[in-house]
Amino acid sequence: MRTKVFLSSIAMVAVLVSCGPKTRLGKTKVADEPADGGSYTEKVFPVVYKVTPDAQVTLRFYDALPDVPYISVSDFQAIVLPGSTMTVTHTGVGEYTLTNADATAVVNINNDVFVSEDFEAFTNQMGLLQPGMANVYYDGMPFVRYKGVTYTPAKVTTTLDMGKYGIDIHADGKGAVYFPFATLADMYTDLYYHHTGFNGEKVVVNTSVNEVSLSEIDPDYYKPILAKTTRSASLSDFNYKELCFAMDNFYGYPGRVMHNDALRSKGLDKTLEEDVTEGKEIKELLHSTNLVEYLLGMTGLTGVYFDGHTSMEVMSYAVGNADNNEYATLLSEYQRTVAAHQPLMMSLMQAVAPMMAMMQSRLAVNTQRPKAYGENNTYIKKGNTAVCVFDSFNSRNEKAWKDYYEGKGPMPTVENAEGDDMVIFLDALKKANDDPEVKNLIIDITNNGGGSADIVMAMTSLIMDKSYISQDNAMTGQRSLVEYEVDRNFDGVFDDKDKDVHYDLNFAVLTSGMSFSCGNLFPSMLKDNGVPVMGETSGGGACAIQAMCTADGFCFQISSFRARLNTLAGENIDVGVTPDIPIANDNETQVEMSEEVAVPTKDYSKYFDIDYLTKLLSEYKK
Repeated sequence: MRTKVFLSSIAMVAVLVSCGPKTRLGKTKVADEPADGGSYTEKVFPVVYKVTPDAQVTLRFYDALPDVPYISVSDFQAIVLPGSTMTVTHTGVGEYTLTNADATAVVNINNDVFVSEDFEAFTNQMGLLQPGMANVYYDGMPFVRYKGVTYTPAKVTTTLDMGKYGIDIHADGKGAVYFPFATLADMYTDLYYHHTGFNGEKVVVNTSVNEVSLSEIDPDYYKPILAKTTRSASLSDFNYKELCFAMDNFYGYPGRVMHNDALRSKGLDKTLEEDVTEGKEIKELLHSTNLVEYLLGMTGLTGVYFDGHTSMEVMSYAVGNADNNEYATLLSEYQRTVAAHQPLMMSLMQAVAPMMAMMQSRLAVNTQRPKAYGENNTYIKKGNTAVCVFDSFNSRNEKAWKDYYEGKGPMPTVENAEGDDMVIFLDALKKANDDPEVKNLIIDITNNGGGSADIVMAMTSLIMDKSYISQDNAMTGQRSLVEYEVDRNFDGVFDDKDKDVHYDLNFAVLTSGMSFSCGNLFPSMLKDNGVPVMGETSGGGACAIQAMCTADGFCFQISSFRARLNTLAGENIDVGVTPDIPIANDNETQVEMSEEVAVPTKDYSKYFDIDYLTKLLSEYKK
């Protein structure tokens, strides 16, 4: 799936060795028991959807946790799904039933437990993109739309035991139920990166931008967070508890992580205590009231979870593209703190080492392929075989495509939307289909680190007339088959004419160890449907990405529990896709980085020998 920051995170690790109407739309029925939680204060904060404040919301701060904001579940529902409502009904001693338009849940404020028979529906925000859409993966590209989903089993009861983590749910005795703001935000975040954060001054809500960092909504989001060099002890303690709750329940456990089994069976806290060499040090840093030490603890936690999709190195999101002078003091102090924790940093480097092999594959392909195909060529033909060089599923001219489907602009082409991945593939299809000599079309994804599954859906539809994602849910255990519709003739409408599109070509896909995420999903789907995979085992990557925020407001991303990718037979694909037609690359070659430095890499020269690829395909088909 999308791979937003995995390469930049590796690079950073290497370097390191006023207000509108008030939003309070919830409907409640008055409860008949006294309030719990003790005394509190309430404050009104602006709610920001697009840079400027759009609304207001009241947050509650209980005296027992004066720096931890709470929000009524009804108000939270109204914030993340504007215009929607949540009904709260007192149904027993300490028990409240929460009902929104899609599902119900029951919470018990005595033992702080949340239970729902349809958690995905209860937390569904995907209707913001397409009305009636289930809580599944979709990036919003207009040439693809959600069709339907089949869950097996159809319903699963989900229990979230917040009391186990020392997280309290409260009721006010007047029909409202209050959760910690960060906990509800974690529960609702989805695969489009709909998520919400609180920076101490305002609530920032992502309902429209397909990005992890809330600074994409509000460029000033991090300023008040980074301005405080110390954190209160109560916030530090709660932040750790809430982080453990979120990771234990919402991480996708794709499989390749060193401590995958321990994390799943024991949880984060015990895994740090018992299984991670530098785990106690990481835990201590995460509890620190010193901001820089805490930031280093999150960086260390990246090594515990690093799977190519999960990045908890929150500094990269917080500082982002800001002028380094703005955070010069913070960065300098951070570097000094890093230097004082070298064993931890070495442990982190060891954790990301397997992914560094992918970087070597990328270096090899980037060096060797241009020698065969020339620089920046995306369509190469020799004899009856053509190759489409397809290095990303993430380069999308979204505005051009949306303008086209809204009748505001021309269809994107190589002339007006250069570099767009869908355009590259459509151009290759047309050239190959129009050329009577071409019989084989090989899609070369040897340098493809992933991107948007929307493009995978469109491409697989054009190749095999099917468009789906087979996955399971790491929290509920449900399997699901999500089906999509594709405007296969790209005429701007979904209609029966799409069924007439057919390409009389022998397709194949060429993979390397760099073929990651969507570069792993794509060959898996093709192999499931009889299209041969050539090359070496792909780089893996089994989970979609989910955006998260810590209780103190920092954004990060994780492999999501909502979508762990499988073959149609239900096999996890995190280990990569084994080729039907293996191509040897055992011989070692050298890539000259400079006159003094050469890096050993695999020899991929056979991967770019079209005559050789044609021969292998011919032999495979016999």
